Amino acid sequence: MSGPDPLRIVIVGAGVSGSGVAAGLVRAGAADGFSAAVDIVDPRPSLGAGLTYAPGGDPRHRVNVPSIRMVAATGRTGEEGAEEDFHRWCLERGVLEADPAGWSEGLHYPARSEFGRYLDERLRSLFAAPGPVRVTHRRDRAVAAHRRGTSHGTGFVVEMAGGRMSEADALVLCTGNPPPELPGVLAALGGHPRVVADPWAPGALDGVARDDRVLIVGTGLTMGDVVSTLLGRGHRGPLTALSRHGLVPRPRPAQATSWTDFTADPSTRVSDLLRRVRAAVAAARRAGRPWTDVLESVRLQNGVLWSALPIDERRRFQRHLRVWWDVHRFQAAPQVARLVEEAQADGRLAVLAGRLVAASAEEGASGGDGLWVVHRPRGGDGLVGRGYDALVNCTGAGHGASFGRNALLAGLAAQGLIRPDRLGLGIEVDGRGRALGAGGRPVPGLFVVGPPTRGSLGEVVGASEIVPRALTVAETLVHELRRVGNTAALNGDDRPAATAIRRRTAPTSPARSGSR
Repeated sequence: MSGPDPLRIVIVGAGVSGSGVAAGLVRAGAADGFSAAVDIVDPRPSLGAGLTYAPGGDPRHRVNVPSIRMVAATGRTGEEGAEEDFHRWCLERGVLEADPAGWSEGLHYPARSEFGRYLDERLRSLFAAPGPVRVTHRRDRAVAAHRRGTSHGTGFVVEMAGGRMSEADALVLCTGNPPPELPGVLAALGGHPRVVADPWAPGALDGVARDDRVLIVGTGLTMGDVVSTLLGRGHRGPLTALSRHGLVPRPRPAQATSWTDFTADPSTRVSDLLRRVRAAVAAARRAGRPWTDVLESVRLQNGVLWSALPIDERRRFQRHLRVWWDVHRFQAAPQVARLVEEAQADGRLAVLAGRLVAASAEEGASGGDGLWVVHRPRGGDGLVGRGYDALVNCTGAGHGASFGRNALLAGLAAQGLIRPDRLGLGIEVDGRGRALGAGGRPVPGLFVVGPPTRGSLGEVVGASEIVPRALTVAETLVHELRRVGNTAALNGDDRPAATAIRRRTAPTSPARSGSR
């Protein structure tokens, strides 16, 4: 007689978030025999890379953390030597020798595509190994999910674009950052052939001619990537980058070490937290330490600090401090920072601070198919209008439209299974990554990992923040599925099961990681 069917888990998204959860489940199976069949649903061919680290990307786009400190989504966080695994892989593959431009102050900053290649290789090896947790990469797109009974209780049925229906005892949403949106003033230019709404779309910059006058809207890390690509292709025309504050990311220092503890008595007001951070920076300077040591402390402690802030204080942070946090937290790789600085110094790039006021594709533009953009300089009353041949939107992910533009999320919200967080940045979750339904209670068996949780959990954008959260969700998932017996926890019953769950046998079919 065959044993009970294995538990089934569907993870939507195979980037750092989704692959990190799957890796955590595989590690749990290897450690204590937890058994499950895991489907990772993502149309991209690579595991772990997502959009940020996609193989084949521009080699000028570099990780902004040295290879020896890059955190991997392979479930080995905390193990001896795990933090240096990517660096060892780079040495083994000859990446460092083949890329001498990646060196800065004795550290190497590889191309992001190399990190994607590393993740794909390591994860395929991990998922292909025999064990009680079997992972299948389904190259498809999840378009809908519905609450429905499964063989183990109440779970989900997930519908794929290709027509496949997958039963899931638990569903993990790892949808990453939503595509960028054109700012309101530029919305009317959507679809214009000279406007690049999404700089990450394949071939997005191919239509920009070498002599074009280019306006880049936004001055963060994406601006640096766009400038790197255009100048690397021999662009000769003037580049102008515009944002409200005109702030560019600070260059990445060689090393930053956490130095200050802000969590013993976490602030409940943003103004108090800012005062404490400034005082710590001044104390660090007196002690001969860089400001980055203080920011590293805030980065590592941000989950506790964020949870201590009431919702009104979180909104205040978003309005007044988010831009300042971003340029200090998301530092540029030294090569990119130098390129941007040199381009400004020699006049190839102008960085302006101001607010967009108007944009047109018809009036005042030269050549008939150009653009006319008006902005108000920061601190000024007058208006400045200029003609451009191309515009590239680098304002970041379109968090505000994530529900409306993602059919899966819209459908789950319509069923009351998820809801937007109160800052409008993504999906509301509790501290364990469980999705909160329309009534504000955790939905059994439904989890969210990665950037969509930043409104609830704080900074969850970089790999170093995502991976620990992914592993925590994997641990919670194992715990909940183990203790339910057949139905208890997945139906919202938090009482311990009367009898221990019987260990299930592993699926007999081989893993098909990366199969079509």
